[in-house]
Amino acid sequence: MDLIELRRNLLSLGMALEFTLRDEKGHILLAKGHRIETMQQLEGLRNRQKIFVEIDESDQGIRAMMHGISTLNSLGAPIKDFSRHLKLKLVEPSHVKLTVPLSERWGEVESKLAGLLASVNTTADFEKKVHLLELHIKTLVTENSSASQFLLFNRSVTHFNGYSIMHALLCAGLVHLLAPFFALTESERRSLVCAALTMNVAMTRLQDALAMQKTAPSTDQRKEIDNHSPLGMQALRNAGVKDLLWLEVVELHHTSLQGPEALADWPPVQRMAKILQTVDRYTAAMSPRKSRTGRSARDSVLSVVVKAGSAKHDEVGTALVRILGVSPPGTYVKLVNGETAVVVRRGLKPGEPLVASVLNRNNEPIGEPRLQDTSHEKLTIHATLISSEVRVNLKLETILRLIAK
Repeated sequence: MDLIELRRNLLSLGMALEFTLRDEKGHILLAKGHRIETMQQLEGLRNRQKIFVEIDESDQGIRAMMHGISTLNSLGAPIKDFSRHLKLKLVEPSHVKLTVPLSERWGEVESKLAGLLASVNTTADFEKKVHLLELHIKTLVTENSSASQFLLFNRSVTHFNGYSIMHALLCAGLVHLLAPFFALTESERRSLVCAALTMNVAMTRLQDALAMQKTAPSTDQRKEIDNHSPLGMQALRNAGVKDLLWLEVVELHHTSLQGPEALADWPPVQRMAKILQTVDRYTAAMSPRKSRTGRSARDSVLSVVVKAGSAKHDEVGTALVRILGVSPPGTYVKLVNGETAVVVRRGLKPGEPLVASVLNRNNEPIGEPRLQDTSHEKLTIHATLISSEVRVNLKLETILRLIAK
């Protein structure tokens, strides 16, 4: 068995392996065809000293080997330097749009964002790299908005691990969708998405720890929470971010803001910060913690649509309902027929989404999820559910195919 070393940074969350990953002795770490499902699994692989693949297991390996031999010959280099000129490359996401599943490409964005935020103090061209992620997000949401919403919401409302990065991605995707509702310029939209991706850069580890923590934040943790907005802005400035809108929105995203009655009359920075604040609060309410369950979609909607002490509906909250409906894709509902269903995409009316039944009335798994229209009298929604309490293993690719129907 001839092995070549694989650069660990080529591995990303959600990717399906085209070759078997092995250790230096040839023992299998993860077999060809399997998917890297969790951040823990990805980090475990990346933390290994070296990872290898069989050189003849894929066309990529053969091409890499031939290229290495050709380079060796042209340089007249000794055979011992062969591995130095052997490069196994993966195709960039922009070139695999039609062949790589959407879930895998979102996984790659998640993985790259995690790496960027973890190395904000040492990464060169940080601003440029975040801009590239913003462009990926724009491409993915434009390609399939409902499926993107489904993937981001479902992960965010059902899993504890990797909370901080998923929360940032979900917020970024939603502010991108909200931009046209508030007549943001293209430059403002990009700055707002970048702010959403990086707003919690000063407390990424703490956010993940709090999601797994069964107790309320300690005094020191509360202090870190209270200071993370200005510290985050400063960390981004130190990393070379020059975009003032981006920086100011990060600094203001937890500041109490007041302005004219119509959001359109607010100054741009305050208007953008208000949009991000609402999205942040709405998505965080649904996300579970070890210390509490997440709220149902209905309760989360009410928390951002109805202003405390006011009869006027919040503009941003109302726009979210127009985009997502009352129950966003990826969240769970109980139907009047007793079945449990996952929301697939928004329907014609906010409270009547298209869903896929996944548990029967006895809470037993349904082998093949069925697409249901809750506008029909016998399939109306009886209740929105706390998603983290629904015990079901979704077949993601099956659900994504239903979304496309």
